[in-house]
Amino acid sequence: MPLPPQPVDPEIGRLAERMRELRAASGLTYEELAERTGMSRRGVISYEQGQTNGTMRHWYRIARALDVPFSEFVRALD
Repeated sequence: MPLPPQPVDPEIGRLAERMRELRAASGLTYEELAERTGMSRRGVISYEQGQTNGTMRHWYRIARALDVPFSEFVRALD
C-alpha cells in the first residue's frame, strides 16, 4: 500500500489540514468546492493534500468558498 502524499512544506501542510477540516465541516464535496472556487476537482484535491504551494489568490478563493474570512483561514499558520 503506498504512503499518503506528504505536503510540500509544513506551512502548506497546515493550510491543507485547515482546508480539509473546513470542507468536511461544511459537508462540501471536492466537486462542490471546485465549482465554488473556479478550480478543477483535481486542483482542489492537490491543495487539500498539500501537494501544491499554490498562490495567495487560490488560497483566498478557497477560504471564501468555505465561508471563512481569509485572516481566520491563515491562522492555521500561527
